[in-house]
Amino acid sequence: MPIDLYIMAGLYCIAGVTHFTHTKFFVHAVPKILVYRRFIALFSGFLEIFIGMGLLFSPTRSLTAIFLMVFLVAIYPANIVQINYYSTKYQIAKWVLWAIRFPMQLGLIYWAYQYV
Repeated sequence: MPIDLYIMAGLYCIAGVTHFTHTKFFVHAVPKILVYRRFIALFSGFLEIFIGMGLLFSPTRSLTAIFLMVFLVAIYPANIVQINYYSTKYQIAKWVLWAIRFPMQLGLIYWAYQYV
């Protein structure tokens, strides 16, 4: 198995765990229009752990990678909330944060696509 697959799986598992250790941060990222924001934050952490583990096994890898790509699109509104928050908090132009975050999201989707 390629080393980047272990790295990707590990990153998603760690990110998932942080949803449980830093729940308030992730609840804040869930768009306010949604209800049950705490549940969404925790459930998305569970999904990230599930994704990380699913990538490690060849029988589930392709389906997990497809799910991951859909997941990355689905959670992008949380990234928008964070962009708005951090641009205000740190007085950074939103376009700067968009210029960093959007290509990063596309890169993560492309990385997952490598394992479909």
